[in-house]
Amino acid sequence: MLIMAWLNYHLTTETDLEKDKVVEVGLMFNKKFPTKWTDSQLKVLNNVLCNLVKYQNENKIFYYQRAMPNVVARYNPLGLGHKVMVGKKGVLKKLEAVRLIKIITGDNPYLIPAQWYEDGYKTQTSTFKSFGKGTLEFAKLLGITRETIKRAKGTHHVMLKKGEGKGFVDYKDSKLSLHVEKTMQDYCNFLNGFEIKLDGDVFDEILLRRNFRDYEGTGIFKYNGRSGGYWHERSPLARKSITINGEPVAQEPLDFTSSIMNILYAWRFKKPLEQIEQYDLENFEGTTYRKLIKQLTVMMLNCRNAQHTYGGFMAWCQKEKPSIHAKIMEDKSFFDVYKVQKLIKQRHYRVSDLFYQPLIGRNLEFLEAGLIFGVAYECYKQGIPALTVHDEIIVLEKHREKAEQIMMNYKLDRKLWRSVF
Repeated sequence: MLIMAWLNYHLTTETDLEKDKVVEVGLMFNKKFPTKWTDSQLKVLNNVLCNLVKYQNENKIFYYQRAMPNVVARYNPLGLGHKVMVGKKGVLKKLEAVRLIKIITGDNPYLIPAQWYEDGYKTQTSTFKSFGKGTLEFAKLLGITRETIKRAKGTHHVMLKKGEGKGFVDYKDSKLSLHVEKTMQDYCNFLNGFEIKLDGDVFDEILLRRNFRDYEGTGIFKYNGRSGGYWHERSPLARKSITINGEPVAQEPLDFTSSIMNILYAWRFKKPLEQIEQYDLENFEGTTYRKLIKQLTVMMLNCRNAQHTYGGFMAWCQKEKPSIHAKIMEDKSFFDVYKVQKLIKQRHYRVSDLFYQPLIGRNLEFLEAGLIFGVAYECYKQGIPALTVHDEIIVLEKHREKAEQIMMNYKLDRKLWRSVF
C-alpha cells in the first residue's frame, strides 16, 4: 500500500543540522558517506529527512526533477534551493549514492512518443523514498522524528504563478487570497480525517494547492484557480473506484450543467446561475456531438481566433479521440470545425463578442473553480467529504442527495470573485 505525498517545503525541525554530526552519523551507515556539506545543503537535507520520516519508509514522495527556479519565499519559507536539492551534486543524489534513498526519475514529456499518449499513457512524475529502515534510523540519530518535526509558517494552499511561465509570483494578500487560504486549510484538514483510497493507494496528508495565474502582471487573483495531484491525476473510470473510509463513492459525480457557459450568462446579465443545456446545436444530436461541441465552445473562449481554435481542437481530437479525428479528416461534413464555430456563435449571439478572448476563458475557469470549491467547503461544513475534480464533485452515494441540494443552492460571493467581462 502506497501513500502518495508531494515534497513538502514547509517541514523542518526546531534545531538546525550540524555538519560534524551529519558526517559522523552518516559514516556509521556508509563508509563513502560524503563529508562536504554546505549550510544550504544541510537545510535541504533536514527538509528531505523530515519528509521521509513524516511519510514513513514505505511511501514514495513526488517532486519535480526538471530544472526550475527556486520557489519564492511565500511558498518556500525555508529558502530551499531547487538545484541544491535535485542537481547532479544535490542532496537527493548524495543520499541515493549511499543507499539512503531510492529515486525513480520521471518522464520528460517532450520525449514521449505521440503514439503513447494516443494509447492512454500518463507521464510519470519523479519520486524518492527511503531505501529501508536504516534511513529512518539515520534521521532519528540526527534528532528527526515525528515528534520533532514542525511546519514552518507560510502560505501553502494558494499559488500564484506567472502568466505562461513556471515561476511563482509573490503578492499582497487580499480578502480573496486570505479567504481561499483559510477555506482550503479547513477543507484539507477535514479530508485528512478520512481514509481516501484508490487502487490500494491511500491519499494521506492531503494538501491541495490552488493554482492561479498572473496574466496581467498585477499580482491580483483573476485567472484559473484549480488544483491537481492526488485523485485528480487518475482517469474518470479509475476514480469510480475511490473509497472513503471503506465506502465506495457514487458512480456518477455531481456537476453543474454546462457550467462555463451558464456562469458566463449569469455574470454578463447579473442573474442567478441556471442549469440550462448550452452545448446543443440543431442537427448535432447525441453524446458524441455534445462532447465535441462542449470542447470546441470552451476552446473558443480560450483561443485568440478561429484558426487557433481549429488547431487546438484538432490536436485535442488526435490525442483524446483519434477515431473521431480520423473521421473528421476523412469526411468534412461529419463535423466541419469552422462551420460549427459559426453555429456556436449564432447559438450564443448574446455573448458572441466574448469569444476568442483568452483571458475571458481563464477568468471563467477562475469563477468555476471558486464555485466548485465553494460547494466542497459547504459540504465540509455539513460533515460531507466531497472531492473536487475540475468542474465535478465526488461524494459517497449516501451523501449524494444532500450534496446535490448544497450544489443547487450555492451562490458564489460576487464581491470576492470578480469577472473581467
